[in-house]
Amino acid sequence: MGWRKFCSASSHPYGKQYKVAFRKSVFPSQIPYLINGDPKGSLQEAAQNILDQIFLSPAIPTNYNLTTSTQPPDPPFSPQEISAIIEPLPSGKAPGIDGIDNLLIKIIHKRFYNIFPTLFNKCLHLSCFPDSLKIGNIILFQKGGKDQRLASSYRPISLLPTIGKVLEKLMTQRLTYHLESTNSLNDRQHGFREGKSVDTAINELLRNIKTARRDGKHVLVLSIDIKGAFDNLQHRAILKTLDTSACPSNINRLFHSLLQNSKVTLLTPQGRATKEQKQGCPQGSCSGPALWNLVANEILNQVWPDNVHIQAFADDFVLVIKADTNKSLVEDTQSAITQFSSWCSENELVISTEKIISYSAKW
Repeated sequence: MGWRKFCSASSHPYGKQYKVAFRKSVFPSQIPYLINGDPKGSLQEAAQNILDQIFLSPAIPTNYNLTTSTQPPDPPFSPQEISAIIEPLPSGKAPGIDGIDNLLIKIIHKRFYNIFPTLFNKCLHLSCFPDSLKIGNIILFQKGGKDQRLASSYRPISLLPTIGKVLEKLMTQRLTYHLESTNSLNDRQHGFREGKSVDTAINELLRNIKTARRDGKHVLVLSIDIKGAFDNLQHRAILKTLDTSACPSNINRLFHSLLQNSKVTLLTPQGRATKEQKQGCPQGSCSGPALWNLVANEILNQVWPDNVHIQAFADDFVLVIKADTNKSLVEDTQSAITQFSSWCSENELVISTEKIISYSAKW
């Protein structure tokens, strides 16, 4: 009865009742515990320390202003295109730092139909993604079975301003359309794509294994996972692949602006701690999957030996190596790993060695 009364007394959609539902998250008062239970300085300084541990800076700085794209620009966003994104927005989702939720966005769009088309097309024209729309309000969720005293044991979920998420969705839809319509993405990428799935990935993998079996080859299947792929995705790698892709020049410049001066913030009772996010895509960002596929496309498109097959499902890669002898299989596998590792190093990505799975057989 007490629980029912507590829930019925809700006067704010994101008040105490909402927070209780997300009790696995870290409340501001718990922040000192993340500093090994022995915090130094204020809560705000402790929060800043946590952000510094989670959101790292790249070894090589990114030049956000340089773009070499020669693609023609895209036309303005249409009112129908914008409505198709705003109208289905689910109600009850937590807002970003500005407190503007999906319901309010839908009400504004319904009553003042020209406001968002005017705003978003001005952003497109000026190649400017407003700084206030790319501040992520960080909520920390503990990873299962991890030491709760360590900042690395928490997954940072970024609550982004809804208006910015709509603009980002518009950009991402345009990028995806041009990449898919020009067949720019490698067909061996099965993640985050329409018409592709886990099933298509498994079917392609089994087809290659069966071919090796039919030919009586020694075969090795190597599964490779990238550690924190979305968190460590380098902005310079994103911008480099955008510049050489089919992305329209004005959409390209808007992505440059989106990544530049992006910030994350963590609330404490003593104020906010803020840090510039110089690498990675926020967990909660709708463009992250498309941008990852664009960068991962580079390794899929590399020239591989005829006896090496590579495919991916998002950030999970599989290599299938076949050879006539076991000795050749070992040598060719090492060469394939070296080639893959070289691409990772160039893009400041790290292979999760503890997640590597291999299987070999001779039929």
